[in-house]
Amino acid sequence: MCNQIVPRDKDAKCAVANHSAECVSGLVVLDADGNPPFQLPQFNWGAALMPPVWGPIHGVYLLVIFLPVIVFANRSLQNLFELLGDASTFMQIFVALVTVGIVGATVYSMYFFGKRGWGIAWRSAPISKMPGVTKEALEQFIKRERLWTALSAILFAGFVTLATFFWM
Repeated sequence: MCNQIVPRDKDAKCAVANHSAECVSGLVVLDADGNPPFQLPQFNWGAALMPPVWGPIHGVYLLVIFLPVIVFANRSLQNLFELLGDASTFMQIFVALVTVGIVGATVYSMYFFGKRGWGIAWRSAPISKMPGVTKEALEQFIKRERLWTALSAILFAGFVTLATFFWM
């Protein structure tokens, strides 16, 4: 839930934020001082840039709906600029508010999944079910997620290019 490596209490719940045991996955062996040997990165750009592709691969099938939402946000922006001179003031304000709302919600959702992405990826990966996570397994996990970031960046650039092309 908090996307961090946290200690568990005697009931296997999160000792930091008191999340239930179902929300905590994986087991990391602490070092001699009682600290985790690693922390997951803070922001997952793969999840932020391309939720409709990244989400289903990581078990969050609901993120598929982001593709039509992103297309709708793009079309709303186009409508806003097309209506500037042709519609009544009320309609211009209405379309502007709807557009700002859709684009704002889309950007916030991308931020939300970017912030939660490493935790989501961790819970869906086989590494989280290992009895003790080794440094090599963690490096392999992070490498796989960084490949997803590269793929998501390429797809995002492609969508931006297509959106720009169809705007012209």
